[in-house]
Amino acid sequence: MEPLQAVIHAKESAEEELLKHPHVTGVAVGYKYVGGKRTDQVSIQVFVKEKKKTVPKGQMIPAEINGIPTDVIQRTYELHPASKKVIDVSPMADTGTYNPVQGGVSIGPCRVVNGLIYAGTLGVPVRDHTNGNTLLLSNFHVMCIDNGWSVGDQMTQPSRIDTGTCPTDVVGTLLRAALTSSVDGAVCTLSGRGSSCSIVDIGTVNGTNTATLNMAVRKRGRTTGLTYGTVDSISLSVNLNYGDGIGTKTLTNQIGLVPDTTHNAMFGDHGDSGSVVVDANNKVVGLYFAGSSDGTGVANPIAAVLSALNIDMCVSKSLVKEVKDGKREKIERKEVKNEKIEVKEKNEIKERKLEKLEIKEVKEVKEVKEKSEIIEHGNKTILDNPGPKAIADNPVNPVNPVNPVNPGPAALTELEQRVAQLEAVFGTLSTFIGSELRPDLSAGALTNESDAQKTSRELQQQAADALQAKTAFDNKGCC
Repeated sequence: MEPLQAVIHAKESAEEELLKHPHVTGVAVGYKYVGGKRTDQVSIQVFVKEKKKTVPKGQMIPAEINGIPTDVIQRTYELHPASKKVIDVSPMADTGTYNPVQGGVSIGPCRVVNGLIYAGTLGVPVRDHTNGNTLLLSNFHVMCIDNGWSVGDQMTQPSRIDTGTCPTDVVGTLLRAALTSSVDGAVCTLSGRGSSCSIVDIGTVNGTNTATLNMAVRKRGRTTGLTYGTVDSISLSVNLNYGDGIGTKTLTNQIGLVPDTTHNAMFGDHGDSGSVVVDANNKVVGLYFAGSSDGTGVANPIAAVLSALNIDMCVSKSLVKEVKDGKREKIERKEVKNEKIEVKEKNEIKERKLEKLEIKEVKEVKEVKEKSEIIEHGNKTILDNPGPKAIADNPVNPVNPVNPVNPGPAALTELEQRVAQLEAVFGTLSTFIGSELRPDLSAGALTNESDAQKTSRELQQQAADALQAKTAFDNKGCC
């Protein structure tokens, strides 16, 4: 387990018992303070109403929890709306009417609760996740105030405390709200005005981020304006009094904020509830809703807010264009990539075709070579076997005999075809077999000399008969 996760785990295992103490107001994970100065040691922070020199044994905070050091800090948290009696209305802070509507400005309900009117801060315009409509984000305790709220309650910008009137300055109506173990939020519709995905004095919103220890942050609130701070606590569980009808609630996994005193003494104050907290890149990390008298503040993690209210953070048109351009560039890159793939595939197909052609050519050459070898082998057979068997094994095409005189199949009788075959064989023998290569039949390998002489006479007679037949045929063809 990572060191920070180990501290969070130890804190979570002990916070339920710690929060039962009447003097404990919160438990978190954050840096340990010594002599009022922050150190780099991460500890379990225990917030109390008042630090005492002597504490009853049963209420003492242990020095360590599961081996993790503790740090006891005097701090009491409370909600940060602004409220006033209806008969005592006077401007307190930003009283401007904004069109288009932006974040960081005054907003409040038209309804009166127990003779009081309320004001808070419009955090930023957001988008309804269900239909994409523009909504305005703030806190539950700003827009709803208590359990008497209803969908359709009118909201005015600026708030009635800040000179807004109903119905003249009504900017929308209450749509959804959430008061859970981690979220204090609400959204209203927008009507009659435009909107800008930006925060006064901060600029364009660039999305969302997760708060981390020591992260530099800012917010713009209706009361204190633009303030700077640092994330000093995470995994903060805090007890807060929501008044009659709701009572004390414990919100967990919150973000603890301390002011950057080089800029401002307080991070937030009454009337700043509903401000969104942003990092150095204008990415929203939280929704401010409470603080303490020492200038520190508390915010809901923005991811939990978006989920609970079913909304999406707004994105500026320039950022949308960048995203679209980025997608377009990716599409173009994909098309180029596909085009390269297609070209590659076409080249591969061409290469395969060429390869097939080469194989075919090689095959044809091989076949020609084999045929040549067969012809050579056939000629050799005739040379080696110059007898009747050679004629039987190597027949001459009766349609196209070797004899250049080829009167055609219809003109040839059976005898004429036979004569032509004999003539072809005779011509081959006389052409390729010289006298020096002809076998001496008189001294052959035959065991019976008379048989050899008889065979020789027969061959001579066949040759004579063939010559006579040829002469007769030639005389017949010419006369």
